[in-house]
Amino acid sequence: MDATIAELKPATLCTCAKFGSTSLWNELFAIVEGKSFKSMNYTGPPRIHDLSNKKLWTNIEAKRRTDWSNFKDQDSFALIRDPKERIVSAWKSKVSCDTEAEIKEHRGNIVPLLLKLAGPSSNITARTDKGFPCLDLSEYLAVLSQIHVQGREGLLDVHFLPQHLGCFKDVPPSMWTVVTTISGPNALCSLKSVVSKSANMSNTDDDCQMIKTHNYTRSVDLSRADEVILDRITSKEYELLGQYLDA
Repeated sequence: MDATIAELKPATLCTCAKFGSTSLWNELFAIVEGKSFKSMNYTGPPRIHDLSNKKLWTNIEAKRRTDWSNFKDQDSFALIRDPKERIVSAWKSKVSCDTEAEIKEHRGNIVPLLLKLAGPSSNITARTDKGFPCLDLSEYLAVLSQIHVQGREGLLDVHFLPQHLGCFKDVPPSMWTVVTTISGPNALCSLKSVVSKSANMSNTDDDCQMIKTHNYTRSVDLSRADEVILDRITSKEYELLGQYLDA
């Protein structure tokens, strides 16, 4: 993935947790630094996700956008994900009782915070028999449902925050130059076009697809009650992003 350092231009990039953000930042690193992140043999912290880390990101000046009034003055790129797929993926890696899914230390903070956000009316408690707090899928979805019913979904951790309250809270998808999933056939070339002065977004060959670094594709069994909850808590996201997910 080594490459010539691109001539860069100002751009706005946005992604959220469980969207394939690690893949995005790896590809961006190759574009702006002219070499693969893997070739650095780097071990954090800070991780590649911290674009202000000057030990890694030597060719860019990254800052969080707070003024959206001039948003359309530069190109923009937003990464999205199928809402239901993302919610299940977040459960597998951050909440489930599967000791093989990522690092169990994540659950030590995330699961108690989810339960706290659901409030005292929730009758769900975390399992601790695995040595860390965790929830099965139905319990997790029930907790998310309680949070949404109370109108507190905007307070959710970034792994569970609805997409319309993340990248698109201030600017709708229609105003972004590129809105794509990590598996979009032109995702990489679109990214290059947004950040590089010389890139051509019309490319559609095999080199235009990003590499996935996360792969949570194993199936899960959903009850009818689970499906009803998923439909309800993701309805606004599908309404906003449906046309981009189908692209």
